[in-house]
Amino acid sequence: MKGTTDLTQGKIMPTLMKLTLPIIATNFISTTYGLIDMIWVGRLGSGPVAAIGTASFFINLAIALSTMITIGTGIKVSHCMGAGEGDKAKTYIKNGFMLSVLLGLLYTAFVFLTKDQLIGFFDLGSDEVELMAKQFLLISILGTIFSVVNTLFATIMNAMGNSKQPFHIFTVGLVFNIILDPILIFGVGRLEGLGVAGAAIATLTANLLVTVLFIIQTRHSELIAKSSAWNSLLMKEVIVLGLPITIQRVTFTLISIIIAKIIVRFGSDAIAVQKVGIQIESISYMTIGGLQGAIAAFFGQNYGARRLDRIQQGYRQALLLTTGFGIVISLIFIIFPEQLFSVFLSDEASLALGTDYMRIIGYSQLFMCMELMTVGAFNGIGKTHVPPMFSITFTALRIPLALILSEPFGLNGVWMSIALSSVFKGLVLVFWFRRSMHNMKVQQTVV
Repeated sequence: MKGTTDLTQGKIMPTLMKLTLPIIATNFISTTYGLIDMIWVGRLGSGPVAAIGTASFFINLAIALSTMITIGTGIKVSHCMGAGEGDKAKTYIKNGFMLSVLLGLLYTAFVFLTKDQLIGFFDLGSDEVELMAKQFLLISILGTIFSVVNTLFATIMNAMGNSKQPFHIFTVGLVFNIILDPILIFGVGRLEGLGVAGAAIATLTANLLVTVLFIIQTRHSELIAKSSAWNSLLMKEVIVLGLPITIQRVTFTLISIIIAKIIVRFGSDAIAVQKVGIQIESISYMTIGGLQGAIAAFFGQNYGARRLDRIQQGYRQALLLTTGFGIVISLIFIIFPEQLFSVFLSDEASLALGTDYMRIIGYSQLFMCMELMTVGAFNGIGKTHVPPMFSITFTALRIPLALILSEPFGLNGVWMSIALSSVFKGLVLVFWFRRSMHNMKVQQTVV
């Protein structure tokens, strides 16, 4: 079928890399939106950075909720492609878009009604920082629908084996965002700078442009059809698949909010440091996220075609790639923490806190990469309920660990709690997937 790729045939490593590299590039583009904002806003000081960091928790919550639709739709579309069921894939896609728009509208209304309570929860201790946080949240949340729809477009194309087109489209959005950021944040000529609000407007505008480009590029697609009807039974399947991951990501976001409440005891600079640190860490997160997306699509099509041999070989090769990358990133974070952090915040206090953050988190990067790649493997074979069981358990441990370790180690104790939980999740998930594949092989042999 035009615009799709059969992932059940051919050499595994070249097939994986051909699918992975554009997804990694796309993820880098998405991550760079936040990095560019942070570089420019960082010049305004730690207060504006703290404002963005606070508001971002609730923007991330919207993305977490949307996985209930995007992940399940991607899995079912890849299964349909592997099984040669194109008409069924069309229905999944059409229904996925309808649900995404509805979810975006509902969440936007929720944020507008509760903005004061959401930002007030952190007790930032500065009316100016709170005001900036509310401004950034309200403007950014208007782009929720576009962000969710863009993610769904990219997920569907990846499931179809077409990962290049999302990269091209997101690249255009990034360039547009890079141009707008300094203009809207600092102003130019008679145009007065808008500060934090300008950063939010730039990203919102870029997301809208990306949505328009996706619509233009897919308007003639055979799978993204306008004629497909609503099918509640198929959407129930999508939600059942996506719900465990949604619960996991929503829980992760809520736990992050509680951790931020603990961090804010050390001052707003500490929140700013965490926000910048997360942006730097997202480089490794998004790189392996690309492999995760490729693994999910590759495993999905091969699972639909009942090619367990290719799934097993693919996992071994992907784990080898992940391990090599994770070791390199860990070493970079541990050896060059100050150099990395100084790109965003250069004041002495923030730089000292940020250096400690990067070095401590560096020890967990390998295991975080192993976790993310294995989540994609579980998603591809439809076992989306497995990763959340372990992820929620070990992520929740961050709260008591942060409280306990912050007593002797201060703020570094909070960073230690985050790193330790990532180590546990990576080790346990790899072991559990290998166990699951062994059981599936035994079952197939018996049949």
